[in-house]
Amino acid sequence: MQEGTGKSLVDFFLSSDGLAVTRAYKGCLQFDVLTESADPDTVRIYEKWESKEAWDNYIQFRAQSGAMDFLKSMLADAPVYTPCVVIG
Repeated sequence: MQEGTGKSLVDFFLSSDGLAVTRAYKGCLQFDVLTESADPDTVRIYEKWESKEAWDNYIQFRAQSGAMDFLKSMLADAPVYTPCVVIG
């Protein structure tokens, strides 16, 4: 996140339009937001979805709602998405 914006991001996720909406979205199995103790502007998001299609639908939903524009306005760099496979 841009310097000084970590708190705004946390405030968004704790708002009524934040984590509760995401976690209730069809196909969301887990959605956790983590900040570094020493640097609250460093944010990591761990997501687990039923399928890539469910995740794509969620991203489209957030884009249409304007939330993605709000979040992108605070980014220091482009987000890095790293799809993973659970092995155990």
